[in-house]
Amino acid sequence: MTQSANNDPTFFTGARLIIGDGSDPIDDAGILISNGTIIGIGPTADVSVADGVRRVDLTGKIVMPTIVNPHGHAGYLKGANTDAANFSRENVLDHLRRFVYYGVSVFQSLGTDRDDIEISIRDEQRGGTLDDPELALLLSASNGIAAPTPGGGNGGAFFAPDAIREASTPDEARQIVREIAAKNPDVIKFWVDDRNGTKVKFGPDVYEAIIDEAHKAGKMAIAHIYELDDAKGVVRAGVDGTAHMVREPGPDDELLTLMRENDVFVFTSMSIQKALLDAADWLDDPALAETVDQASRDTFRTIFSQVPPDVLTQMTAGYQVLESSLSTYVDAGVRVLLSGDTGVMAQFPGYTEHRELAAMVAAGTSPLAAIKAATLLPAQMLGLDDRGSLEAGKRADFIVLDADPLDDITNTTKIADVYIAGAAIDRETLKAGFAGS
Repeated sequence: MTQSANNDPTFFTGARLIIGDGSDPIDDAGILISNGTIIGIGPTADVSVADGVRRVDLTGKIVMPTIVNPHGHAGYLKGANTDAANFSRENVLDHLRRFVYYGVSVFQSLGTDRDDIEISIRDEQRGGTLDDPELALLLSASNGIAAPTPGGGNGGAFFAPDAIREASTPDEARQIVREIAAKNPDVIKFWVDDRNGTKVKFGPDVYEAIIDEAHKAGKMAIAHIYELDDAKGVVRAGVDGTAHMVREPGPDDELLTLMRENDVFVFTSMSIQKALLDAADWLDDPALAETVDQASRDTFRTIFSQVPPDVLTQMTAGYQVLESSLSTYVDAGVRVLLSGDTGVMAQFPGYTEHRELAAMVAAGTSPLAAIKAATLLPAQMLGLDDRGSLEAGKRADFIVLDADPLDDITNTTKIADVYIAGAAIDRETLKAGFAGS
């Protein structure tokens, strides 16, 4: 999993450094990079640097690792429309560029691939034939699995039910997992969701077979769940993670104990629920306007304004459950990882991940802990040991900020530069390309 690197030794000096491991920042930090890798890091005075090495003065700036998002759906969102008609190699690549523009260097798409386009891009990146540092590193679950609903689409992703495999029995589930595993996906994804009673969801016998077969193939299994009983069921069956926190009434002690004792992680997926509740603020953010046109933002503004008051009240109460649940998971010792559910509705690629950070902090997570949940923890979960924090021996993937996110987490959008493997991304050219799309 390599991308183009800056091979010339470079010494970055003077910035405030957020390592990404939750530790206190380092003021007046030095970062020595060679061949795209950090070879020295710490207080500037403590880093040994040879004479003649190129220096970059970052005095007054803040440096943090690039973001790693393990949950979203690439290729479907275009403008204000999330639709299967938008899915193409070109649109997936466009999303990967938008991620990098906002400092998201790794993205995992969960279960909505078509025609193996995601798998092909991923394989090209890993094989070095698509060695473009302005593309986020893509991971893919290929096609997810859901129960069929007679006479209608399944309870998987609303925008891509036809891209999701359907299983009614344990034997069918095992065969489908084997077929998906033959493509060497990064994980196996499945949905357990009746969509408010409108869809069929399979029971424990089927998802137990999915999880078991995934593990036989050496793959993690990640479950989309919303209900408390479903969460307990998939955890008892051996799932590795859940793609959402439990909705009302939230997690109970039994679920938290099961998750902690079995080391099951949970994705936050908060900002997709919050999009409507604070739309008046974030749709006007200048950082969003850099990649999303006025017409698309106005479309969502209109959509959000037309939500009936009773629905808005219900959604507000539901979101309050998510906010209170976040600290409940953390305090119980459950691994909590940032998840944008990016690419769905108004979850714009790259920008969404910063909204998710803000949602976590607003719910009571400290900025340092939220950044760790957005960088090191998901990188570790994905097995990307060479990134996720800024330490010697790891890739030099980092964001240079004009303001400190430890003072205000929304400062993560005040991006001066993004470096991938030690090389600065041409954000101005990328932005010009987005404006024309």
